[in-house]
Parts: sequence; structure tokens; C-alpha cells
Amino acid sequence: MKKFLVVPAVISGMMASYAQVKTRDYVVDPELAPREHNVNFTNMRLEIGFEPAKGLVKGKVTLTFTTYRQHTDSIWLDGIKMNVQRLTLNGKDVPYKADSAGITVYPASQLGWETKDSLTVTYECTPRKGLYFIGWNDPNNLSRKQIWSQGEGIDNRNWIPMYDDWDDKMITETIVTFDKDYEVLSNGTRVGVKDNKDGTRTWHYKMTHPHSPYLVMLGIGNYAIDERKSKSDVPLHLYYYPEWKDREQETYKYSAEMIDFYEKEIGVKFGWESYSQIPVQDFMYGAMENTTATIYGDFFMVDSRAALDRNYIGVNAHELAHQWFGDMITCRSSSSMWLHESFATYYSALFDKETFGNDYFDWERRGQENAAIDEAKKNSNPIASSQAGSTRIYPQGAFVLNMLKYVVGGREIYNKAIQYYLEKHKYQNVDSRDLLIAFEESTGMSLDWFWQEWYFRGGIPNYHVSYTEQNGATEFTVSQVQELTDITGIPPSGEGVNAIPSGLFKMPVWFEVHYADGATDKKQVWIDKQPQVVDIPNSQGKKIDYVLFDPDNQVLKSVSFHKPFEMLKAQAEKAENLLDREDAIEAMRSTGADKKRDFLITLFNKETFQSIKAEVVMQLANDSNPASRALLKAALADKDVHIRKAVLANVNSIPHELLPDFENLLSDSSYDVISTTLDKLNAGNPSGMPSYLQQAKGITGAVGRNVEIKWLELSAEYSNDNQYMNKLVEYTSDSYEFRTRVNAMQALQRLNYFDNKLLASLLNAVPNPNGRLSGPASDVLQFFYGQDRCKKAISDYAASIKWEPWQMAAIKRIINLPAAR
Repeated sequence: MKKFLVVPAVISGMMASYAQVKTRDYVVDPELAPREHNVNFTNMRLEIGFEPAKGLVKGKVTLTFTTYRQHTDSIWLDGIKMNVQRLTLNGKDVPYKADSAGITVYPASQLGWETKDSLTVTYECTPRKGLYFIGWNDPNNLSRKQIWSQGEGIDNRNWIPMYDDWDDKMITETIVTFDKDYEVLSNGTRVGVKDNKDGTRTWHYKMTHPHSPYLVMLGIGNYAIDERKSKSDVPLHLYYYPEWKDREQETYKYSAEMIDFYEKEIGVKFGWESYSQIPVQDFMYGAMENTTATIYGDFFMVDSRAALDRNYIGVNAHELAHQWFGDMITCRSSSSMWLHESFATYYSALFDKETFGNDYFDWERRGQENAAIDEAKKNSNPIASSQAGSTRIYPQGAFVLNMLKYVVGGREIYNKAIQYYLEKHKYQNVDSRDLLIAFEESTGMSLDWFWQEWYFRGGIPNYHVSYTEQNGATEFTVSQVQELTDITGIPPSGEGVNAIPSGLFKMPVWFEVHYADGATDKKQVWIDKQPQVVDIPNSQGKKIDYVLFDPDNQVLKSVSFHKPFEMLKAQAEKAENLLDREDAIEAMRSTGADKKRDFLITLFNKETFQSIKAEVVMQLANDSNPASRALLKAALADKDVHIRKAVLANVNSIPHELLPDFENLLSDSSYDVISTTLDKLNAGNPSGMPSYLQQAKGITGAVGRNVEIKWLELSAEYSNDNQYMNKLVEYTSDSYEFRTRVNAMQALQRLNYFDNKLLASLLNAVPNPNGRLSGPASDVLQFFYGQDRCKKAISDYAASIKWEPWQMAAIKRIINLPAAR
């Protein structure tokens, strides 16, 4: 049975007292407002071709616009280092001035107010950002040959002259002429394909609704296409490499179902004509939500075995959610970027909840909260800021959206507000206050305080909680121990005894008392004072089993709440929600193994979700007691790969009696497990390595060749045969995708092996625009440059090459080179 105390004022009623905020302090944000511009671009027609070996773009772009102002005597187009061949206004040549940042157009006479005009720019460019030419100059002809774009935030200006910023929306069409042996994808509907006499083909794509310039995309390569439809008849075009047909079903397994789920959950139909997804090599992020056409890194295209370690499901759901949050509605400036990323992260988690269950969703929430807590130790920047950083606009923002749902009263009223927000602003630009106004207009609630506390100001509450039993009640005492500043928590409000200082947080929090007889008392209270005492009557003097502060972890926070071990046991065993059980088990980390061992082993055998089982493994991994060793043996054979990985991550050394169990992992279904096991066995039983290497021979692993490269590394360690080193050096070259290159570079660093071929690969990689290649390559180059035996060779080799200025700038951050001759 559960007994609930009746609280006099419900949440919505309590909000009224916080509606008026007298003082507002914000972190200064240089990008709070969008850039000024004097015309409104409404349409863009792009006709484009390429000379890929040269990295050359040959384009013609026509931009239709209306003027915002009564008198317009110049127009600015963003365009990095464009070679303009002709520029016309309404079909007539017009004066212009081009520099390295863009083009200023000077009409012969001032343009009238709200007139409709068009600019056409014929141009060439060799972009270093925004559009990428992959593999066209590979001397070994091993790399894929592709052209693909990445426009976010303002990189499309590197290959298309246009107004390139968040706060404009255009209906676009793209006409691409290229080799007919390739496939071409762009935004919108493919309205035509025409073969040309010169062996090329022209593809024509067109949008029917406006979208922002950074979402214009292009993808060219060798692909096959799987055609599907959602239940609401949205066409899906799912691109894949023909030789990876066996990976296509695993990669796209939920793509149609995601559209069905979002249309139902969000309450707004998919807003575009179709949806495509295309993998590309060497993508610098996970994926990009271009309107109607998501680009993603081909390292996510995996078969069912590689999917155990890394799959596309979460990224797929995230990018699809952007078709509503980011593409259909788009922030006015980067200060409201959370309106894209927080929503996409949150709705991806909601799809996971639908597909994998509530425990999985809560596990994701805990990860989001932990990331936010760590970020708060660095600074107190708010979510609604261009200075927020990725952690705040992705995981922290997602957690806060779930908290907003909790505050307003649950899924139904939250969904009502989101539907209203999307319908009101469909195909428009928005900022943080537009969402607040939508909530207020659709629910009648005054939520300014929530926006102030969680979006416009920074920080996270840190609660110290204790409880006592006295006077027929359970008394909780809550103190907020975070640093109180002018830019965190709530602004100061109230006067006298009702005064609330700046820096405190106010939130409705549930308190629960669970009794040994199975009964429960619970109470919700606004926590906004310092300190604050909450009483829950226990007039019958029942024995308390365990108590909870903020059950199910609805409020973003750090919390310290000491509880006796017996209470932790009761909470870990009986609490309804995963996170409450997990909190209790984590609180046992400082408890000696002898005291907790039997209980944790029993719990491991009872629990079904991997996060708690992995926590038990972590706490007992290095306990030499036979019962703990038996637990590890069972965990090494657990069907859930997370549990097997937990053993590998936490065992300091392989117990002798478990050596056969570790050896069995060389046949594991997980490539990551095999790779990690080779390292563990190398440290724990080096005499067995020849046999282990023979067993792992021929296993490539996932994208990035993780098992093969680990095998080559260890084979080189145990052999004088140069073939292993040579193969690793080969894998560092630009004939291979970046994950293989990075894995090979780092293996050679661990082996401390250096030669000129490796050096050439490192110098090739250091200036690469993909930071996930250039960063590790720079670290490896720095490692060898710090050694006297390599330093001169590196300097001499680098000085012998004629570099482009941008390449030289990247290399000189590591190597001392003389000035260019």
C-alpha cells in the first residue's frame, strides 16, 4: 500500500508566487542577437559542378530577395575567397567588390522598399571548409571517392556565396552535374535526372518549404539506396555502400519507426517532402541533420556484431528529431542553439525509452546529469548562451527538458505546449523566449522563473540532506551548499523574512518515507530557503525502512545524503526506480567488501539492468574472496556485453583461476572485448601471447580495424619481423579512413616506432580539417618531436616540403620551422 499526504497547494498554484522576478543578471553573450542584414533572401537556385582532383567548385547561384528597408544601396553576401566571374542584378551586370570574406554588391540605383529582386553570381572556389573532397588524390587508389558538405555553423559560405547565418530561411533548389557513375544527394525532392552527352549526369533537387542556409547539403559517392516508407507515407531514401549490404538492415533498423514515434509523441507531422540518410568517409562529427538529408560518419554503418560496441540508433534518432527541432524551427542566433540540440538529445532518449524501456531512459538521464555536474565545476555559463558549450546544450539541456515536463505536470500538458510551439513557429526562426511564451500561452502557467533559473542563468544546486525521527515525524533538513553568485540559481527576490538571496535554486521536490510494513508517506515541497526543514508525520511510530529525497531523480543536482548501511540495503533492494536503487549501491563504494559482498552478489543475480550489475562488478572486481571471484566468472559469461566490459575495465590483474574465462573472451561477439582482452592477457600472461595472437589472427574488427591494429601492435612487440610495423605504417596513410589512421598512429606511438613514411602521414594529417584526425596526429607528432633521435629528421623533412600557408600554420604549432622562403 502507498499513502500520500495531501499538499495544500499543487505545483501550478505554487508557481504563481514566483512569477515576478525583480532583478535579472545574465552572463554577457556577444552573440545574443542575430547579425543585421538589409534584405530577406527567400529563394536560392544553385547550379554546380566540380573538378574533384583540384578541389574546384564551379557554381552559379541565383538568390531571390526582398528589401527590408526603404532605401537599399548595397547588399552583402558571405563568400570565402570567391573568384567571381560575373554578377548580375535582375539580369543586368552590376558593380561589386569581393574580398576574402565576401562580396558587396552596389546596385546602380537604390532598391525600393519590399521590392522583389534577384542576384546571380557565377563563380569558382577551392574551399577548405564547408565542402570536402575525399580520396580523389589517393596515390594508391584505395580510398573511397566522395564529395560531401558540412555547413553548420557558418561554413557553407566557403562554397556558396549567400547570406550564411541562422536567421534567414530560403526555399532552395540544387542542380548538380557530375560523373554519371556516382550518386548525388541534396535537399528536398529529386525532381529530375538527365544524362548528358559528355558522360555526365545532372541531378535536380528542390525544396518546397524554407530552411536555413547552413542546412543546404550535398553528398556524392558510390552508393546503393534502400527505399522505405513510414506509416504516414513519408518516403525514406537510405544510402549505403554496395559492398556493405550486410550492414544496411542493422544500421537503419528503426528509421521508419522513428518517424512514426515522433509524429505521435510530438503531435506534429514530419514537415518535409522526404527523408534521406547518407554515410560518408572521414566525417568530423557523428552526423549532421541537413534538412531532409542527414549526413553521418560511415563508422556508424555497422553489422550486428559491430553494433554491440557502437551503433547508429541513438544518432539516427537524434538527427531525425532535428527535422522538427532545428530544421523546421531554427534558432535566430547561437545563443539559442539549445532549442536544437537539447530537444534532439531529449527526444532521442524518449525513443530509446519507447524501444528499450524505462531503465534505459533513466540510465541515459543519469549520464546526462553526471556530465552536467562535471561541467558545472568548470564554469557557470547558462544553457541559453553562445558560450554554453556542448555539454550544456546537449545532455544538460535534455535533462532540463525532462525536468520541465515534471514541473508543468507531466507528459500530456508538456506535449500540448510543444505542439503549440511548433505549429506557431513552423518554418520560422525562434529564440529562447519564444518557447517560454508558447508554454505560457498554451498552459496558462507563469514559467519565467524556470527560464531564469535553468536557461538564462547558470549553476546547479548542491543539496546537503539529512533526516531525523522526532516528535512523531520524520524531519528532513535540506541545505544548499553551492557557491551563491549573481549569475547562478534565482535572482534575489522578496523582502525581510521572505527574502531569497541570489544563487539559491527553487524547485518542487518530493520527499518519501518508506516503512518496513510496505506503507509509504510522501510530500512535495518547494525547496527555496536556506536551510529548509520538511516534516512528514509518522503518528503511528512505524519503523522506517528507507527514505528518499527527490525519488527517481527528477531535479538536476548534486546531493550528499548519508544513510546507514541497512537503509542503503533496503533502498537498493526495494526502491521502485532504477536510479534510487543505483544511488544506494553507489553509496556503498566506501563500505568494506566483507560487509557488502553477500548482499551485492545477491543483488547482481536479482537485477536485470546492466548499469547496476556493472556497478556491483566494479565494487567487487578486485576482491579476492572466492564468492567475488565466482561473481566475476559469471559476469565474464554474461550475455550482456556491458557486463563483460565492466569486468575488463575494473579488474587490475587477471586472477589465476579466471585465466581460462578471460581466454574465452578472444572468441567474444564484441570486437572491443577482443581488443581489450588482448591487452589484458598481454599484461597478465605474456607467455601465452603467441597462442592468443594465433587465435585472434584474421579478425579485422569494426570500422577503424580496432582488432587488427591491436593484433599488429602486439605481434610487432613479440616479433622481429618488420611486416607488422610496415602494415601499421601503411594504415596511417590517407588511403584509409581516419579511424584506421588514428588507431595505427597511436599503436606506433606505444611501440615508439618512427620512420619517414609515418612522418609523412603525420604531417599530412596535422592540417586536416577533421579534428578527430588532426588532434591525435598532432599528439603523436609532438611525442616523437620531443625525442632527440627524431627531432632533426622531423624538422628537416617538414622544411623540405612546400606547404600552403594554412598547412604551415598547423605544422608550426608543433615544429620549429624557419620562415617561408
